[in-house]
Amino acid sequence: MSLDLHGYTVHNAWHEFNQHVQDCYLSGKKKTIIITGHGQIGNELIAWVHNNQYTEHCERLDPNTGAYRIKIRKNKSQVNKVEQQPVDLTGLYKKFNKT
Repeated sequence: MSLDLHGYTVHNAWHEFNQHVQDCYLSGKKKTIIITGHGQIGNELIAWVHNNQYTEHCERLDPNTGAYRIKIRKNKSQVNKVEQQPVDLTGLYKKFNKT
């Protein structure tokens, strides 16, 4: 997944960034690429990453210095999610229910 923030104001880019990172977190993505260009948004992005509850860190891509790779935290609710199968207890009821 990636997000291109060219053409956004800083405030709108911040909202798009937060929504994108949350979507990545909830869908279990580990990394995302954010393209900022060489303007004010690129200067703000590092602070956004450090203040976001769903991100771990970011690194500037080389040689494209107008893009960043963002590491997304693990979604703990996704890690232990196991589908539960219905359990048939009729055999136990018959065994222990002696009337």
